[in-house]
Amino acid sequence: MNLAERDAHLQLLDRLYVRCTNDRGSVVLVGGPVGAGKTALLSAFAERAVAHGALFLSVTASASERHHHLGLAEQLVNTLRTAGMPTDPFADDAADGTAAAERPAAAGPVPVPLLQRLSRAVCAFAERRPLVVGVDDVHFADAASLEVLGYLVRRIDSSAVLMVMNECTGHDRTLVALHAEILHLAHCHTARLARLTADGVAEQLRERLGATPSDQEAELWTRVSGGNPLLLHALVDDRTTSGTAPGEPQPGEAYRYAVVRCLHRCAPGARGAARALAVLGDSAAPALVGELVGRDGILVGASIAGLHAAGLLAANRFRHEQARLAVLADVPAAELRALHGRAAELLHEEGAPAVAVGSQLMAAHDSVRTPWRVEILRQAAEEAMLAGDVVAAVGYLRHATGVCPDRTREAQVIAELADAQWHIDPAKATRHLDQLVRLVRYGMLTGAEALVPVKHLIWWGEFTRADALLKQIEAHEERNPSAVSTAPGCTGVQLVRSALALCVPDPSDRHGASCGPPDGAATGVGPLAVRTFLDLSTGGTGEGEEAQGVDQVLRGTRAGSPLAAVLLALTLLIQTDRSDDAVSWSDRLLEQRWIERVPMRRAMLETVRSAAALRRGEAVKAGASARTVLRLVAPASWGVAVGLPLALAVRSGTETGAYDTVVPLLNTPVPPGMFETPFALPYLQALGRYHLAVGRPHTALTHFRSCGELMTKWRIDVPHLVDWRNDAATAMVAMGRVQEARSLMEEQYLRRGAGRPADHVRESAGGGATVPAAVPQHRGDPPGLPAAPHHPDTGDAPSELTEAERRVAALAAGGCTNREIAGRLFITMSTVEQHLTKIYRKLRVRGRNDLPSALRVHGLPPCLPNGG
Repeated sequence: MNLAERDAHLQLLDRLYVRCTNDRGSVVLVGGPVGAGKTALLSAFAERAVAHGALFLSVTASASERHHHLGLAEQLVNTLRTAGMPTDPFADDAADGTAAAERPAAAGPVPVPLLQRLSRAVCAFAERRPLVVGVDDVHFADAASLEVLGYLVRRIDSSAVLMVMNECTGHDRTLVALHAEILHLAHCHTARLARLTADGVAEQLRERLGATPSDQEAELWTRVSGGNPLLLHALVDDRTTSGTAPGEPQPGEAYRYAVVRCLHRCAPGARGAARALAVLGDSAAPALVGELVGRDGILVGASIAGLHAAGLLAANRFRHEQARLAVLADVPAAELRALHGRAAELLHEEGAPAVAVGSQLMAAHDSVRTPWRVEILRQAAEEAMLAGDVVAAVGYLRHATGVCPDRTREAQVIAELADAQWHIDPAKATRHLDQLVRLVRYGMLTGAEALVPVKHLIWWGEFTRADALLKQIEAHEERNPSAVSTAPGCTGVQLVRSALALCVPDPSDRHGASCGPPDGAATGVGPLAVRTFLDLSTGGTGEGEEAQGVDQVLRGTRAGSPLAAVLLALTLLIQTDRSDDAVSWSDRLLEQRWIERVPMRRAMLETVRSAAALRRGEAVKAGASARTVLRLVAPASWGVAVGLPLALAVRSGTETGAYDTVVPLLNTPVPPGMFETPFALPYLQALGRYHLAVGRPHTALTHFRSCGELMTKWRIDVPHLVDWRNDAATAMVAMGRVQEARSLMEEQYLRRGAGRPADHVRESAGGGATVPAAVPQHRGDPPGLPAAPHHPDTGDAPSELTEAERRVAALAAGGCTNREIAGRLFITMSTVEQHLTKIYRKLRVRGRNDLPSALRVHGLPPCLPNGG
């Protein structure tokens, strides 16, 4: 095998061999980190020496035989005897008859006569032919054998003997006596093997794999192997199982085995340091390693330096995760658990991040019931959620449930566990729901954690149970006002109460919000209601004065921000004809790890993206996002909210003509409670449009009317929510009931404030389905379905006004009150008044009655009598 970057060392050995043939003996100490190729160098030189007439003999020291007195020396003598050396220095029948008596004891120096006999025998044997003696892993030799080698080295300078002794970096203490005895000799030489450079790695890859790697590939292999030939060739062995090209290294079994081999051949203490580094992971530091293994900091530093020299580490971290796992797998199970437990305590004392401490507690299978352990695991779960690692968060909390020192903490942890599991799959979180409800009822679960089961009950449509539980929590807060946050704005209880009111819009069964804007402005599901709820969820009072702008909310979104506020802000963008911005923000947010890695968070953002794409008329993109939503979270886990993703999937499939994809969706079960919520509205409309598209107008009309009945019952029958009358009119025309369609359309246009459309319904010449005439289609409405009326521009708004001022002026000119303008534009009353003052001044008018009529056509629909 070609030895990359070892030519200089071979040349040194070749020169010394020439001296050896002239009876000028030498010794070479070949040093280098474990796995650097010392044995390979010795083997390559031995082949060259034998080819030139030398006799090569090799012995190898072993760590397991370190305490075998004279073990390596006897191995050398036996090898020489096998090769033909006639004399046995240890024989009892020595010429002077003193051999048996002078055989050394297990302790003490080796008798000089024995040393003399052995050196004379070796030198005499070398008179026949040049003798090359290789001693591998000399650092593992026993003390007596090292004494023999030192004596022999001093006697071979005038003999045809060349000794090559391989030693591993980091064993200086073991070899200090040998080095002191021979390094000053003129015929003693040293050679140090360094780790391979990228060029050397490329050369080895080219020889082993038969292909020349690119510079980038060579750098990658060098980085993973650390330039260690042993590890490099192990990586190649793993790679050959999948192909012959260099490509990217894929560490496998051979690599892991090589790592363990390196550790077992390293200097004393290196294996312990490596184990500590593997246990500590990213928290590793030399001082902490020393405390964990109970060794002096200087010795630990030397061990870590040796691991670096071997190419196993980079910046006190293993170069590849497979190396760290190999080290951990080499530790006995009980010892490993103890190391993790001790590491957890040390990291806690050091003030390390909770995730670092919690991970150690998990790995230690720690079961000690102490408060700090529970709190650390809860903090770790919170940090993991912020990072988007919800699976890890569930693991921390599940472990915390087993180490809680009291029932109160256990109840809190179970609630947090259920909430974390909800983010993976709401259906799996239901296993804790009944238990949490009982804990709240018994007064064992209070505070923010008590709201978890209420939110889950709302999700699953159990509104009566949710209301009852919420009332109990509200009563508890009334009795314990100190437990309620004193921060301005709406409390968590009030926010959940408002969410319940939004989900149950039936006036006869409404669980009214306990905080919100006056005059019932939070009622319904339109832009004003969403704006109000957004205000509450971002810390406002619901009265609009502290409300944050939609863009401000989105720009301020960070890991850990309330996702409800983000979703509400995006919903407002869609409802106010800013679907392009909604798509852009959704794309940006979906790239963030705290969202992208959490199934429910990602599914909700994908739902918004689908709705925005559908609003823009991009049915194909909407369908792709809708399918992603249902793949991330199965319909059975969506609770009463399932109507929204199903509606988006059905609508997109219908509008693209992919009817075969819609049929399975129609057969998807939905919970009965969904029809008590606004989520039923888009679902019924989507079903109706599908049946209308496939030629079933009677079925379609049933769905559209069901939608209208719910909206009327809930007093939210406004066209901008669900345009059910246009849909129903289209179905009626398809059934030949044109007069009924005309009446319905007239009612629709009157609700929009557009006047009486006398000629907006006509019959097609062929007697088939008809659509309202002269009514352009909105983006997002499928072809053949009616859309909202269009108001053509009749002039330009004055250029002196800003964009914000033009919007306020347009609504004022259209007859809207200041409160209506504030609700439509989602700004405060004082802001409206300030804009109007500037508008009057710029246009030089006395009041709203004097505003030019051209302002009315600035792209905004007029205010409706019902506040829509």
